[in-house]
Amino acid sequence: MAKNQTNKLSRRGFLGWISSAGVVSLIPHAAAHSSLISTHPQKSGKAISPKPFSFPKRRELNLDPARWIWYPAERILPNSFFHFRREIKIKKAVRAAKGWILGESRYLFMLNGIRIQFGPAPSDPRFSEADPLDLSAGLQEGENVLAATVVYFGFGDGAWPTGKAGFIFKLDIEYQDGDMEHVVSDGNWSVQYARSWPAGKYKRWYLRSLQEVFDNRHYPHGWNKPGFKEDNTWQKAALFSKEGNSTALSSSISDYLYDSGGDIQTQLRKRSVPLLQEKTMDSFSIKEAHYVDWKVPVEEYFDFKTANAFQAGEVLMEFKPKNGRWTFAPPKGEGQGLVISFELNEQAIGWPYFTIEAEEGTNIEVMVQQSHRLLKEGGPPLINNNFHSWTRFICKEGENKLITFDYESVKWIQLHIHHTNKPISITSIVLKRRVYDFPYQPQVESSHEGLNTLLKACVNTVWNNSHETIVDCVGRERQQYSGDIGHMLHALHTGFGESRLPFRFVDTFSQGLTLGDFFMDSWPAYDRLNRMAQRQLGLTPWGVLLDHSVGFCFDCWHHYLYTGKKEDFEEIFPRLLRFYGLIKRSLEGNSLLPVENLGMNAVWMDTDSYKSDRDKQCAYNLYVASMLKQALAPLAEAFGETNLQKEMLAISEDLAKRVESQFYSPEEKLLIINLPWATKDGEKRTCERSLAHWVLGGFAPDSTLESIKKELASKPERLGRCYPANVIWLYWTWAALGDTQEIMDDFGFRWLEMLSVKENNTIQESWKAEKDTQSQLSHSGIAPFFASYMCFAGITMLNPGGSLVQIKPQLASLESLRLTYHTSKGTLRFEASGKLGNRRLKLSLPHGVNVNLVVPTNEQLPKGIEKITKGQNGWDTYRLEEGKDWEIGLKHV
Repeated sequence: MAKNQTNKLSRRGFLGWISSAGVVSLIPHAAAHSSLISTHPQKSGKAISPKPFSFPKRRELNLDPARWIWYPAERILPNSFFHFRREIKIKKAVRAAKGWILGESRYLFMLNGIRIQFGPAPSDPRFSEADPLDLSAGLQEGENVLAATVVYFGFGDGAWPTGKAGFIFKLDIEYQDGDMEHVVSDGNWSVQYARSWPAGKYKRWYLRSLQEVFDNRHYPHGWNKPGFKEDNTWQKAALFSKEGNSTALSSSISDYLYDSGGDIQTQLRKRSVPLLQEKTMDSFSIKEAHYVDWKVPVEEYFDFKTANAFQAGEVLMEFKPKNGRWTFAPPKGEGQGLVISFELNEQAIGWPYFTIEAEEGTNIEVMVQQSHRLLKEGGPPLINNNFHSWTRFICKEGENKLITFDYESVKWIQLHIHHTNKPISITSIVLKRRVYDFPYQPQVESSHEGLNTLLKACVNTVWNNSHETIVDCVGRERQQYSGDIGHMLHALHTGFGESRLPFRFVDTFSQGLTLGDFFMDSWPAYDRLNRMAQRQLGLTPWGVLLDHSVGFCFDCWHHYLYTGKKEDFEEIFPRLLRFYGLIKRSLEGNSLLPVENLGMNAVWMDTDSYKSDRDKQCAYNLYVASMLKQALAPLAEAFGETNLQKEMLAISEDLAKRVESQFYSPEEKLLIINLPWATKDGEKRTCERSLAHWVLGGFAPDSTLESIKKELASKPERLGRCYPANVIWLYWTWAALGDTQEIMDDFGFRWLEMLSVKENNTIQESWKAEKDTQSQLSHSGIAPFFASYMCFAGITMLNPGGSLVQIKPQLASLESLRLTYHTSKGTLRFEASGKLGNRRLKLSLPHGVNVNLVVPTNEQLPKGIEKITKGQNGWDTYRLEEGKDWEIGLKHV
């Protein structure tokens, strides 16, 4: 089928094509119509059961004759490292050498000792993605060594739920004379258990697998270069698969920890996003050096974080570099350690790397932290936090060039050096930063320096949190939640012109659909599987967050709205219908959707905003009603399922009415989220999320709007407020209510006071953050960025694919705002300048993009501009044609 042919299909025809193409389906193909999600039992009385997975052939990557290989062993310990090497001889000029590589759980590939790439992207183990490999410029005539160090986590991780060890590789070499040669993973590879990392090491903490300890004395230096002689620690790799189109989960490699895999159907796929770039940041400055005196063995403290394990010692006053190096006297005896603290100019994600001259056996714990108060200012002697973000290096004699295997979230790096009797010399400390290769970097600037500061922090936060997928933070979790985290899709599409990463987000998140018809709120992540087990025995208050499944439906609609690509949803849309079926079943009778006693699930909804879980019911039900109306129903329409669309809209309106019947107060003209229990509670409570969804869903009567504005503006103590990642709902509401100055004021009250904005050039997770704690200072709450595009400039997509865009500028006190807005058809440029009463709006529209300009009814636009609506709620709409530059005077926005 042609790439764009799916856009011409009805939804019924599209699902038929899915079935014939062998697409993943979690629903019965025979039920691919409205009756699919009926809550009524079938006449036979049998429940509808999903058919087994079937996979679209077009997405398969077949690396035959490559096979999954590993160390010839019966048991693979967690957090174990292995070196794979293959010598090849190149006898003539190479035109191209390209292929694929995948090492489970993580790999580092090198060619002739040179670092090439790190991978793979976090994946559902049933759909692992192999990374492309291009060695065209690296292969040299003569001997070459292909080398990969692979770590198998074993333990679950925040971005690795489960799986098996394995390494698969295929390289196609094309010579200048047209000859071809193929190098694949097979029994010709050599493999060594990498003894420089102790196997079976415990987890760092429950969301991070690798607690790295690296002994440079046992590293086989030169193993990844030509001329290395293998000894008896090297063995020939064993083959563990019969085909090259499945993931490691389908191989016969032993998984003794979880007994996963076996005869399970999987599909190996191509990496769907570009490889990450690695850029050197060397702007570290040394801030402090001091000693610590140990009361317990150092190793005990780092294993257990023993209380009262040390006390601060002498603070050094001189630590200036001489001849490009810092030199320090050694600690005094085994009971003392030297601590050196370095600060980066901004927070970034990458691999800490340093060079140190030391004697054999010198121990170094490398600790990273996002914020730190120096010892001389009353801060802690060590920056080791409760995430246990440390790596231990043990030095060989002489120069040691040391780098962490896995990447970290870094603003501060601290070296704790001990077990040495000789002076220590450090010649460099850098960060090899991970950066996504975005098509564009945002161009957005205003006349307000405070907003500009926030915008820069937002952009740096996107760099930190958008790698192979979109995550909440890297220091703690690396998890791709939907809901609050999914808002970042707007920034990626519009500001960065990026659609591949949003597609990978919705694609991989959808793979976490459970047999219970809800989505894992964070996938792929082991802790979500663990939570489900814990919920069975009541061992945790945290279930799978059901409202993130609701947010995911919004994410899917927004990705489709920005791209217009139906083919992106061939596996996703049937899964969305399964979730819709769960909503319908949960709404039987006249009740609301419950928020308590949900079994496997829980409801988040900015949980800190509520005194009781039951108080979330009002907001959650309106959230679902809005989603049905504004996300699932439009998707159903896009796929030609008009009856389903009508049903969703009807349920949406009915659900909103049910909410009002229980929570609407005629006296206050507001939704009171605890109205049924207010007498018992002794107070009435409101929340931003319920009022936002009431307004944005189009459910709030006009007679309530002034009361809503007053409640939101006055911010009474009873008002439950959003945390930063979700405050964009409030800002969208203020734009809908016509008062964006409230947003500008909030920037000054809360955002510019953030510790992360002042020190890290990032946006933190919560409104308040403290140094040397678990506070996450690079999270996903980039609302100032969204607000600039969607509230102040007022740009929103109206038609899937970007052929029609609405611009409703509400510039508040801004005297200028310039930005570029990327559509799938080209870049739209927006510039507004001047004070209220005398502003000029300049727009440059790409071909294929028409604009509905929405302005107050008292604006006088030049003759010749078509007015298409008049006087709707005090606003007129004008049509601006594609491919033109427009300049318009405005007096009332």
